[in-house]
Amino acid sequence: MDSELRKNIRLRWFQSLFELSNYELQKKVWLEGAIVDYFSDYTEAICSYFDDLDLGSGLEKFAEDGFITKDEAKLFLDFHKQFREYTSRPDKRTLSDSKILRDIEWKNLTILAKQNWDKLKEMLTDKAELDYINNLEDRFANVT
Repeated sequence: MDSELRKNIRLRWFQSLFELSNYELQKKVWLEGAIVDYFSDYTEAICSYFDDLDLGSGLEKFAEDGFITKDEAKLFLDFHKQFREYTSRPDKRTLSDSKILRDIEWKNLTILAKQNWDKLKEMLTDKAELDYINNLEDRFANVT
């Protein structure tokens, strides 16, 4: 696999996971559009994760293709399945961003994603990846 492609896909995966794990960021971006040069909403978050990263084929396939490690896949497998189930439900697909953010199931998914995000940071050893994650967190540290 091309190392530059793998790097770019991983950084996009980190970005997607960061947004999905950060409830305050979701509120600021999805409802207020209040962050310069950052545009997203619930639909975009779903598309970024499942379509842009081709995770609709499954997290295991993503690992088999070499984009993430087996340990990373194992860490996020429960979140991935719950996120897929949530977004596949017709009653959840039609909710507005504000209703999604008030939905207790969504809040619980975000909490699970945050717990996994924190564990992922402990697993990573690549300095460039850790720097990227730290930069994400620093950039959005004061989002409230």
